[in-house]
Amino acid sequence: MVSQISHNRIEPFGVEATVGFARGLTEQDKDELRRLYVLDGLLLIRGLELSMEDQLEFCSIFGPVLRSAHDRYLVSNVAKDGLLGDLELLFHHDIPYVPAPFLAGALHALDVSEGVSGTKYASGMRAYERLPQKLRDRIDGLNALFIRPRDESRRNKLVDSLPGDNCAVHAVVQRQKGTGRPYIFVNGQSTASLIGLPESESDALIEELLCYLYAEDNICEHKWKNGDLIIWDNLALQHARGKITSGVRTLQRVTVGRFGYEEQYPADSAWYGDLQEDRGFGARQGAA
Repeated sequence: MVSQISHNRIEPFGVEATVGFARGLTEQDKDELRRLYVLDGLLLIRGLELSMEDQLEFCSIFGPVLRSAHDRYLVSNVAKDGLLGDLELLFHHDIPYVPAPFLAGALHALDVSEGVSGTKYASGMRAYERLPQKLRDRIDGLNALFIRPRDESRRNKLVDSLPGDNCAVHAVVQRQKGTGRPYIFVNGQSTASLIGLPESESDALIEELLCYLYAEDNICEHKWKNGDLIIWDNLALQHARGKITSGVRTLQRVTVGRFGYEEQYPADSAWYGDLQEDRGFGARQGAA
């Protein structure tokens, strides 16, 4: 049977797929969607109208979907039960301060005003490809310490942590599952330090890597339209958004991962209500 999926590449990276859902997705269709997804770690499909359950089922094509309230929710500046409000979010990976960060995130535009803040994506794979060999050799084998961010306006360090906050160590250079393509795993929000280096050297090296990651031609910004769905690789890519100053922006969030947030950080889940009230962001921060 011929696949009902066509596609074109997005500049500077990503794939937009056109999918015919009328007869349902065959296993061949699903294989094609997975193939397109891993090309750049970002897949866009337009013109959908998905319930939360529909979105969970679709995203299960790409891995195990998580069903707890901390892992599927609304990102909105107007909905009563929406999260993140109008906050600006720096580039980040979702929950890198736990042992198993999410594998992928998916946002589906339910109600967005024209021109409202888009979502920006930066590719750790493209950034690694641009590193000079000397810098690749320097970061090979290094590990980074990631902490739960407490200040949304800058890169957080250990001094910013509060009692009970979690942290985790991950390799600076990792490889995309299925392709082996290397990528940089540091970000401008929660990478506190590079382990084993003096603080000044660690800070300088992180900032050097961030320059490659956040180069203008390594950022793909998606301007949302109702019905859009984007699924992205949360490890090989990171995402951000600007402050929302006007309009309506309600997106439906689904997460792919091996372990849910509550499984890995149950104490934070218990504190979530207090953190939302006291600090304006909490356990479910991160979806942009």
